[in-house]
Amino acid sequence: MKKRKTVTVFTIIFIIMTLISVCHNFIMPIYPLSKLQKQIGSSSSVEIIGGADGPTALYITKEPSLYIFTVIFALLSIAGVLYLSHIKRSEK
Repeated sequence: MKKRKTVTVFTIIFIIMTLISVCHNFIMPIYPLSKLQKQIGSSSSVEIIGGADGPTALYITKEPSLYIFTVIFALLSIAGVLYLSHIKRSEK
């Protein structure tokens, strides 16, 4: 019984984290990009720093992909739901 409650709590936490991650990674970027009329794939930044008396520096950065966290949370949520449904069926 204690194991079932623990799995239920963690499953609910993972479902909430999945929804937050999906909202943060997929839904939130669509609104500002549609307002600015930019493409979703253009998330990198290029900076050129130069002066009259020094060398020119070029900095290229790219935002790391956080989709792996969405996939992990989704898989853990699915595993928790399947485990809880299996436990409920075996109790009957």
